Amino acid sequence: MRGYSAAYHDYRTLPLIESWKWPYWSESPHHIPVHMVIGETNWRMAAWTLASWFCATDMGWPVVLHDDGTLLPHAIEVMQNLFGPHLVVHSRASADEAMNMELTAFPFCDEYRRTDVNALKLLDIAQFSAGGRCIVLDPDVLFFQKPVEMLAWVGMDTESCWFCEDAVERSIITVAEARDELGVKLWRRVDTGICLLWTAAIDLDFVDRALAQTSVLKGAPDRIASTLMALCASQHNVGGLLQKSYEVSLEGSMTSGAVARCYSEGTRPRFFAEGLRRLREPVLAVGGD
Repeated sequence: MRGYSAAYHDYRTLPLIESWKWPYWSESPHHIPVHMVIGETNWRMAAWTLASWFCATDMGWPVVLHDDGTLLPHAIEVMQNLFGPHLVVHSRASADEAMNMELTAFPFCDEYRRTDVNALKLLDIAQFSAGGRCIVLDPDVLFFQKPVEMLAWVGMDTESCWFCEDAVERSIITVAEARDELGVKLWRRVDTGICLLWTAAIDLDFVDRALAQTSVLKGAPDRIASTLMALCASQHNVGGLLQKSYEVSLEGSMTSGAVARCYSEGTRPRFFAEGLRRLREPVLAVGGD
């Protein structure tokens, strides 16, 4: 049971994002793009994620959306109205056409992408990010304070990758298997809900080898892409984990001083009951009449 508050803010507050406006599009946005994979079931959550990010950073950003194949025209139209001046939407059909050609030399990557929609987060974002660096957000993340650490990375000339620290270890691959099969010292407790990505770290040859040689495909589908991303970052080995204030918590309520929270798995109702309840007034007030 998710409770009355979660149900209320899902029903009442979630749709209000459709009328949100960012009033500062006349100012140049930052050049680092924000990428998200979204679908029909979570696009309004994604809009809240992006609005909270814009408000917390106090600046605009280029937004790149990757359709998981389920987005309907109304959702695309609303997202274009919200983020249109600097929005790119990659339809599933056009992405499939491009990626089928890109992955010709990587048969295990190709098969993985054809059979698991979660692969778009790993493979498509790296290929469709033109600048070398990007921010990757899941549509269950909300920002509550200025993300100073993330903005510091944005302002650097760096080839590092950074992730949230998960509350528990969820990697499908063990440290021993990563070492023995791939020669990699695996980073521990990587959560990819928030990712600061140097896209060259997603080495398709390495991913193909990991898919072929390890047990990663035997794990839960929602953990395969994050495990592969952790393996890629571990091989690249520049960067690490963000501070614990970028929270991935299994607790009922966020900790005091949390900058952001990833509302994954059992905490998803808190996205509405806690997150939208807290952000409704400050986010919707931006650009309001």
